[in-house]
Amino acid sequence: MPIDPRFDWHPEPELIAITDEPVSRPALERLGAGAWGTALDYLYDEALRRAMGEPASYEALRHTFFGEPGGPAPAPSEPTPSAELLAEFTGRLAPHQLNAWHPRSLSYFTPPPLWMSIVGELLAQVTQQGVDVWHAGPSSAFVEEEVVRWLCDLVGYGPGGFGVLTSGGVMANFMALALARDVHLTRLLEAPGPPRGRALEGVRVYASDQAHFSIARALDELGFPADTLHIVPAGDDFRLDGSPVADAIRGDRAAGLRPLAIAAVAGSTNTGSVDRISELADLAEREGLWLHVDAAYGAAARLSDRDARRMPDLDRADSVTVDPHKWFFQAYDIGGLVVRRREDLLQTFHRSPEYYRGSHGAEGEPPSPAADAAPGPEPLNFYQHGFEGTRRWRALKLWLSWKHLGTRGLGRLIEQTNDLAAYLARRCAESDDFEALPAVPALSVVCFRHLPGGRAAPASAASDELDRHQDELQAALEASGDGWLSTTQLRGRTYLRAGIVNYLTTEADLDRLLEKLRTLSLDLPRDNRPSEGRPQR
Repeated sequence: MPIDPRFDWHPEPELIAITDEPVSRPALERLGAGAWGTALDYLYDEALRRAMGEPASYEALRHTFFGEPGGPAPAPSEPTPSAELLAEFTGRLAPHQLNAWHPRSLSYFTPPPLWMSIVGELLAQVTQQGVDVWHAGPSSAFVEEEVVRWLCDLVGYGPGGFGVLTSGGVMANFMALALARDVHLTRLLEAPGPPRGRALEGVRVYASDQAHFSIARALDELGFPADTLHIVPAGDDFRLDGSPVADAIRGDRAAGLRPLAIAAVAGSTNTGSVDRISELADLAEREGLWLHVDAAYGAAARLSDRDARRMPDLDRADSVTVDPHKWFFQAYDIGGLVVRRREDLLQTFHRSPEYYRGSHGAEGEPPSPAADAAPGPEPLNFYQHGFEGTRRWRALKLWLSWKHLGTRGLGRLIEQTNDLAAYLARRCAESDDFEALPAVPALSVVCFRHLPGGRAAPASAASDELDRHQDELQAALEASGDGWLSTTQLRGRTYLRAGIVNYLTTEADLDRLLEKLRTLSLDLPRDNRPSEGRPQR
């Protein structure tokens, strides 16, 4: 059967003119089989072989990728057959990835995604739903509504709670502080409309030194002055207590400033620490402040009946950030913001272009920002609830994988990774040449460092050298491909950081990782080692 002549300029016109099923379906099936095979080749030939592709250094990999030109090539002018493109992925890209599937890849918060999540991403892209107005994704809006309800239930919000899926925690935190500005500050000022410009001066938002960088970035992008964020030091356990925040509020009020919000963290990126949400919620209620909890990582602990106690009182917050592409084991990207009151989202983000009127109710009017009930008879348009317009169908992959594992199954993976973190911290405590801070992890993040001379060595006298040792050890591990850790700064000192959200990791992998670090330490140049002697184990 002849191919549509409009596309005969391409070597594979049946992959473009796909309306003729007898011709195109076999070609699409071959493409799908080739793509899936390429993905599995990557998984078993590369991702499970090394935690980090090779070469590991930026300069070497840039030269390997771009070659002699040293930079991007011009855009291709002629078409390329699909088999050649899949081969190029296998040969040019696959060997050079950060491999989340590797059982000793314990990077930032990059889990191996559940395969049902990957399937959901594929189906979402094939259906090409735009989840902004319901006409652009009719059933996809219902899937997102259902997933949002599950997240609200997880946090503990009642029927009036609602939310929206985002690209990640940065966008969710941005939106939360936009709510604090446009809803709560408007209320505090008794202003006729959302405050802008000079009305934002003298406002204070409180967060700990463990808060995510996006809190400061959001305040800056929302037009607040640079001194708006009042950093309150966390305690020795890296948790923010209510008392020092109360002191900060008292001092700011005395200085004529206007406290607006507390931005707590429940599962910090550095250590997994959880602020004392109950104390901060009590304080926010007494002082009339907005309470936002960044639980991008930690909220998933509530999937586990056993470990939910580590994440209490989220329901007392006005807004909560949740990031399923972290501890829900989802393919990138899917974050989320859930709020106690749906009308807060509508009041802040409600806009109605004339070209969307056909997606509103019978009268062509959008819902009132005062509506506080869950979505019902009127069409649900997510663009009225968030910052983004057109959005990918992020909900499908979480909807499918949550159904595939169930809450109990997801909770088992949470418990498994928490147990692994406790095991790693315990192995550090039992050794003479590793130490963890804090000694007992709050969730599944373990910060630890190698002590080449053992605990008895005068580490404090060579603290800078010890810091360099951790960086050099991390780089050596990365180059070896046998594992992957990041580094971080705690109390001004450098630590290795294991973010254990990898459900493929075992206790044996963690033992092997520690032994590998010991071996690599001995191979580092002697001048770079803070002290002499082989540590006792």
